[in-house]
Amino acid sequence: MHRWVAEAAVVAHPVLVIDDHADVVEAIGLYLKFHGHDAITATDGQQALGLLREGLRPCVIVLDLMMPGMDGFAFRAEQLADTTLAEIPVIVCSAAYDAGPAAERLHAAGFLSKPTQMGALLQLIRQHCKPLSAGNAVS
Repeated sequence: MHRWVAEAAVVAHPVLVIDDHADVVEAIGLYLKFHGHDAITATDGQQALGLLREGLRPCVIVLDLMMPGMDGFAFRAEQLADTTLAEIPVIVCSAAYDAGPAAERLHAAGFLSKPTQMGALLQLIRQHCKPLSAGNAVS
C-alpha cells in the first residue's frame, strides 16, 4: 500500500485508488497530491476491502476492473453488499472493458477509459472530494 499525503495534513476522507499497476497508482497519487488530495492505494479488491473494513472511509474510490485476485467487479459486488460501504461512490477507470456500460452495471458514479486523462479524473474526483486546503491545491 502506498500513501500520498500532502504535507502537514490530517485527512479524514482520502481518495482510494484500486489498481494493480504500480505506475498507474504512482501517477494518480502524485497528481492528486499536487492538486491537494490524499490518495491511498490498494493493488486488488481484497486489499481494498480490508482497508475499508478496518475503517478507511474515502470520499471516492477510483476502481480498475481487471486485476489479479479480486477484480473490480467482485470488489464492487462486495462493497454494495456491505451497508457500511455501499454509499462510497466509485469511479470506474478501465482499459479492458468499455468503461461506460461496465460503470452503469456497477452503479458507478462515473467512468473513464484508460489511458486516463488526469484532468478529467480530477474533475470527477472533485464532484465527491474537496482538496485538503486551498493552500495545498494547485488549479
